[in-house]
Amino acid sequence: MSHAVRAITLVLLACVVLWMGHDAKADASAQEEIRAAVAAAQRFLKTLEEGQAGRAILPPGSPLIVNWSNLPATMTQFERNGVRVGDLSAGQRAALSDFLSKALSRRGHRLVRGVMEAERVLAGSWGTSRRGWSPDNYWLAFFGAPAAEQDWNWQFGGHHLAVNVAVRDGVMSMSPSFIGIEPATFELDGTKWAPLADHVARGVALMNALPDEQRRAATVDSRPRELHAGAGRDGVIPPLEGSRVNDWPAAQQRQLMDLIGLWVRVMPQAAAERRLVEIEGERSRLRFAWSGATNGSGPIYYRVQGPTLILEFSVRGSLGATEGHYHSIYRNPTNEYGG
Repeated sequence: MSHAVRAITLVLLACVVLWMGHDAKADASAQEEIRAAVAAAQRFLKTLEEGQAGRAILPPGSPLIVNWSNLPATMTQFERNGVRVGDLSAGQRAALSDFLSKALSRRGHRLVRGVMEAERVLAGSWGTSRRGWSPDNYWLAFFGAPAAEQDWNWQFGGHHLAVNVAVRDGVMSMSPSFIGIEPATFELDGTKWAPLADHVARGVALMNALPDEQRRAATVDSRPRELHAGAGRDGVIPPLEGSRVNDWPAAQQRQLMDLIGLWVRVMPQAAAERRLVEIEGERSRLRFAWSGATNGSGPIYYRVQGPTLILEFSVRGSLGATEGHYHSIYRNPTNEYGG
């Protein structure tokens, strides 16, 4: 073996060792995230009385897992899964919040809190009793008992929120996930909230950063009334339209991945990074569609779509207005509910 070949071989071996070490570290982090979520779930479940526990844990594989909605509490055609926040004691609520903080990223937990805080604002509005607007009207359910050694799911949601997370063979995934908000911006107890402001700002910035040809290709003539793949529409694949991301400059492709990350990074870090690597692998097959103004003056809709990704964001009403009403859905159509 020549010195040159030997040197190249050693470099390649070093790269393999480094890659294997990084992969092992990522896997260890992912397992730690799952163990933290399991421990917090078990602590929460220990606070429940027998009747509550019976409602909180449903059989694994139960068809009831599809019973989630972004509608207010009184407007669904089915009973929501799990235990209701408003039926929990202060200690049980604290344990539930601790679970969400461990089972989601810090950013994801704050996003969930923001949706529920917006519900507090709506609770002071006309029509509350008829619609059931209340931060109490959110439900947590487990499908299968949370344990590090077995598969399980959890589901948390209510008005404008549905988070579905699965653990399968030591891998955490999230799909479908509905996140909305109304009002879009508000202030409570001296704290200003704008939970989905980045989802608007980064979408607008990306559209404006595209070269003219790609911007024209991204612009579509029509948008869905709500969302193509929203609540009650499992299995629906939207029409593939818009601009081919593979035709974009590298900088705008990176902007798109950052935009996608706003949804994916609701999960803990290692789980989110794993998923973003998957999406990165299909970046050349992604499409981006846009409807609406690009100057931040009115309603917008955008969609990112690929073989394992459906992401939709829809604004109803003026951008940035206190009465703003946003809906979004994130799905991996090849891995819904961990299936």
